[in-house]
Amino acid sequence: MSDTQTGGADLASAPEAWLRENPKLSNRQIFRHALARFADQEPRLVLLEADLGGGGDPFEARHQGRYFNLGICEATMLDMACGMAHVGHVVFAHTFAPFGAMRACEQVRLGMAYPQANVKLVCDYGGVSGAFFGPTHHAIEDLAILRAMPGMTVFSPADGLETLLATRAMIEHDGPVYMRLGRNRVSRLEEPRGDFALGKALCLREGTDVGLIAHGEIGVDVALEAARRLEGQGVSARVVNLHTLKPLDEAAILETAERTRLLVTVEEHNILGGLGGAVCETVCAHGPARRVLRIGIQDRYDPLAGSHESLLLGHGLESTAVAERILGALSRPQ
Repeated sequence: MSDTQTGGADLASAPEAWLRENPKLSNRQIFRHALARFADQEPRLVLLEADLGGGGDPFEARHQGRYFNLGICEATMLDMACGMAHVGHVVFAHTFAPFGAMRACEQVRLGMAYPQANVKLVCDYGGVSGAFFGPTHHAIEDLAILRAMPGMTVFSPADGLETLLATRAMIEHDGPVYMRLGRNRVSRLEEPRGDFALGKALCLREGTDVGLIAHGEIGVDVALEAARRLEGQGVSARVVNLHTLKPLDEAAILETAERTRLLVTVEEHNILGGLGGAVCETVCAHGPARRVLRIGIQDRYDPLAGSHESLLLGHGLESTAVAERILGALSRPQ
């Protein structure tokens, strides 16, 4: 597709209608179309790629003079992005999550976070979505690393609409942002939600027994399906989409802790340092005392390549397994 207009609706003014006309686009494809459309409205916006563009990329086709593909040179890309930001551009830098967050980690820390450069690092292949490439292309540590950097905004959208709205919000936000996407999964939430804002969690489902706190396209999808399974077992589950890991909506976490008797975090990231760590830190610092069951990547690398689904199953990131673990935790004394 060579244009951002793939149907009759306008992406900028009617995002829900545009998404209905494009039901097969993954979040990373939606990001590309959204950025190209919003660049019509923001002349300062430029896009830097690390060998991911080409093949009819909508931004390159529409804004060729503001598009730069630097090849497999992530550190150079970030250095260039930070330099362009310091002379007034709104810069998006796009690459794979393990390479943007870790190979170029020093550039993110000293070029983006320390000087608060207006650079938006957007990375595909979050979690184990690059499954068949093996552990070199898995990103299970990125959220822990980047949320530890002062001044960074760290975000992981749950579906296509959230990806589109977050792209607009990042353009309006002055400062460094990391947005983490998956690979080719198509995500569309049917649950009603409130207005989107970076740093503000969304309650997708009310419940009184279990508080499921999730983020990202895998985490939120698994949490919602697990909540439906638990309902069939007589367990009421609240589901909160904590899409922004930093700044963290601590009030939403504490409200969920007050309303339920078990907190469960669901994420496609190591159970150490990411969403699970952030929720535990919040509960320990502010109370009330609640047990936290952390569901995610089980602190190990997958040495063999496989499908995304098989790797998720191996780590228990599947609704049936999650529901069973929650039922087991509820049966034990607090």
